[in-house]
Amino acid sequence: MRLQEDSEHFLNIKQVSDVYHMFSSSSSSDEMMLCVKALQNLLEVDGVALINLILRPDHTITIERVVSSGFGFESKSVEWDNIYQKKKFQYIDPVVSCSASFRRSFNWASVPSMITLSEVQFNFLERAQEMGLKEGASIGSFSTRQIYKELTITSVCGCSLNPEQLASLELINAVSAQAMKRLILPAEKLTGRESEILAWSSEGKSSWEIGMICSITERTVKFHLKNIYKKLNVQNRAQAIVCAIRLGLI
Repeated sequence: MRLQEDSEHFLNIKQVSDVYHMFSSSSSSDEMMLCVKALQNLLEVDGVALINLILRPDHTITIERVVSSGFGFESKSVEWDNIYQKKKFQYIDPVVSCSASFRRSFNWASVPSMITLSEVQFNFLERAQEMGLKEGASIGSFSTRQIYKELTITSVCGCSLNPEQLASLELINAVSAQAMKRLILPAEKLTGRESEILAWSSEGKSSWEIGMICSITERTVKFHLKNIYKKLNVQNRAQAIVCAIRLGLI
């Protein structure tokens, strides 16, 4: 197992922050590819893949979107993607199982100690290794969409990660999952009031100040902000402003 040793590889906090903010503001396929390659360079891995899965009440699992760069042997990556989806390997992939069951990043080498693998899963791992996916790390995050559950998995390949890198992967996953959702679900149109509140927010005004300007209560301003975050699939005011500007909403 090739491991990025702490003594050999220290992550630059600014670089981690830069990649985090790239994902936070990403709103197109081209921007997502730049983010994926930036994460690839940050962690010094061979490849990165983001996969979005829909888990339905009848227990079916559908692959909705995949964004990847350098994942597996270059000559076999397209072949593997086709085989994976045709054979519906998401049902037996141990990385998917671990990502759905645990709320932390993990090296693939740890999978046998995390879950009990069936013979079918062992065979799957052998086949994946033949495609260049022998070592790597992943983390999954859940969200809901109507009656469905969404599982977004961020994976890297080429080596196992050290604890510092695993922590960074967890941090980035929080925003990469939101970025994937923005690719899949176009942003809902903001109301006039929401656009106004977001525009004042971009000017640095506080919720109380916006309330005074718009002649509404601070509580109402916060209510509108929550709706804005939901529509734009972001988590805070700063992300909403950046996303809205990129989408031309303000």
